[in-house]
Amino acid sequence: MKFGLLFSCLIVLQFCNQQTSEEKITDQVSVANGINNFSKVQMLEFIFNVQRDTAPASSRHWQWYPKSNEVVFITDSSHTKFKRTDTSTQELKKLNARFTNDEYWLLFPFHLGWDDGFEFTDSSMKPAPISGKSLHKITIKYNDKDGFTPGDIYDVYIDEKKRIQEWAYHSAGAAKPSLITTWENYRDFNGLQIAQDHKTKDGKFHLWFTGIQIKYN
Repeated sequence: MKFGLLFSCLIVLQFCNQQTSEEKITDQVSVANGINNFSKVQMLEFIFNVQRDTAPASSRHWQWYPKSNEVVFITDSSHTKFKRTDTSTQELKKLNARFTNDEYWLLFPFHLGWDDGFEFTDSSMKPAPISGKSLHKITIKYNDKDGFTPGDIYDVYIDEKKRIQEWAYHSAGAAKPSLITTWENYRDFNGLQIAQDHKTKDGKFHLWFTGIQIKYN
């Protein structure tokens, strides 16, 4: 009986240590990319650009005010201001979904510290799918009820500086990755480390950011 109790305690202790270790890894990634500086951000402006195959590139221009959680969608002819997560109309739902997608690409490392709707596993060192380099792999699995695209899975490949170098996106948890891209062209924006370019191995998909402007308190 005592042995059984001791064995159970050891299992619980091992589980807790594993969870602490995993949490530390995600915290290290978010901290290395500047999450501790984000509380000082008053306004973040960026242009999301994407090109697929030979189709013309498309762009979306955003301003985000994190403290009030307000977003401005900017076009040549108009400025549309809305409250983030306000999905009371179809137009607002579409704008929020697009902004969520674009901001997620821009600031994914911070979501490892912000989001609580996911669980993850640590696979230690694995060959990255594009470069073949040995990188630290963690897999992020979102739950099946929160967000605009519930159930998504991300295989994330991290270097020794705790910066993402590649990732594989599994839409709605599909077994086969829907998209695999690089994370490159990092730039320090006053303490925020942002990868400005994402490309597939064949070069048929390119997503990049321009016009990044950050105003602090």
